[in-house]
Amino acid sequence: MEQWKTWPSNKKKKLHKYFSTSWVATMIRNICTIKFTGLPAKKKKSSCFKVRKPVTLKMRASPNVIPVIVLGMKSEIAISFLSICFVLLTLIKQGSGQCKMLLCRFRPIISAQSGLTTSHLNSNLCPYIIMALSEYIDNDVISVERKVTDTYSWMFQAKRENSDLKFILAFYSYLGNRKFYEMYQSPARRRNFIQSCIRHLRDNQFHGMTVELLFGAGMRTPQHYSRDRFADFMQDIQNAFTEEARQSGKPKLLLFGDLHSKLTYVAEDFDVPRIYSYSDYVIFHAPWRGKMFWTGENGLDRLHPNRIYRIDPEDTLNLDYFVKQIVSIGAIKSKTIVHVNLLSAKYYNGVPPIIEAQFSFASFIDYGEVCNMVRKGGQIRRASNIHPYHLYNRYLVFFDDELSVRERIKYIKSSGFVGFVVPDLAADDFKENCWLGKWPLVRAINEECRKS
Repeated sequence: MEQWKTWPSNKKKKLHKYFSTSWVATMIRNICTIKFTGLPAKKKKSSCFKVRKPVTLKMRASPNVIPVIVLGMKSEIAISFLSICFVLLTLIKQGSGQCKMLLCRFRPIISAQSGLTTSHLNSNLCPYIIMALSEYIDNDVISVERKVTDTYSWMFQAKRENSDLKFILAFYSYLGNRKFYEMYQSPARRRNFIQSCIRHLRDNQFHGMTVELLFGAGMRTPQHYSRDRFADFMQDIQNAFTEEARQSGKPKLLLFGDLHSKLTYVAEDFDVPRIYSYSDYVIFHAPWRGKMFWTGENGLDRLHPNRIYRIDPEDTLNLDYFVKQIVSIGAIKSKTIVHVNLLSAKYYNGVPPIIEAQFSFASFIDYGEVCNMVRKGGQIRRASNIHPYHLYNRYLVFFDDELSVRERIKYIKSSGFVGFVVPDLAADDFKENCWLGKWPLVRAINEECRKS
């Protein structure tokens, strides 16, 4: 009853619409007589299978009275009907809606190489901005990149302009880092480190932090790593954040877990259920699966590294495959934020036109550079009628545009995931090379995320 009272009127209308739909009403009519009313009623004594009267659907005028289904049916039929109702209600609640979490990642030291600075950013670009990065060096304290601390004055000004804007600090270490391992192995030392994180976050108006554990070179089976102690580390952070909020009276700092590994190694490297248990949200990095080299121009649709859907049952080069795999090992959709690379991949054909094309990976480029290439000529095709790629002279570029990022957000919302990460703001067109204004991809993502 209380949950029904809190539902918006538009969802109540959807509920009535579903049960008023002709095929639903017909299905129900073949089961039993059903009435929606605001008050309970006595069960009917007649058999469900004898009922042939039209279904009556009545809703009280008051929006705060939950509809009660009055059933006169056998128990097994009742179970079937309630199962149908559950599916329909799930569609109403999860089939649409806004992204709960939308984050954009900004790493000043890397972005500066492409010319992106805080002067290009504005306070309404994303609800959450991840500032990357910080790390552990020594002495049980957090170490933040100088380029990040240099942006703090801009952060404070952006928050004055938009009080709803939230900043998240990214903490990073690689799997196998000996000093980091020695710190989190010790309960006392990791408590000291966590307190240094809290002080830095509060002093600089952050709203939380990510904890990212990545691969180091040659660290497939690292000596200096403990799957269980790392999960203990995450548990201690969450407990400390909760206790600090209780004592200070401030909103609790958010903790973002991070599953950033080859898909086949995630379950091996992380205690996935514990990571989800101790994190407010978990960022899942869908692997970039672009090839470095191939021969010929056949099958380019299949080679696009950012595809959403499978082409056939054997296809593993797509977002749908990745997210279903991560859910199968314990990921919780309502806490999972999907991270997909938006950088465009440029390839070069190094042989003359009379010979079969041999493409090799050249570089990652941003969307603005793609637009510059497109204006020179060539042709744009779309993999699965969604994902664009451009062929011109000896170059091939797989990229994302406004259409493809909107389709990705639709997929993420319809699949029940909580949100999306724009992994690198420098991947978008921030110089207006596409003649669409600044940030065309981020704006398209924002617009699609806000749609109900």
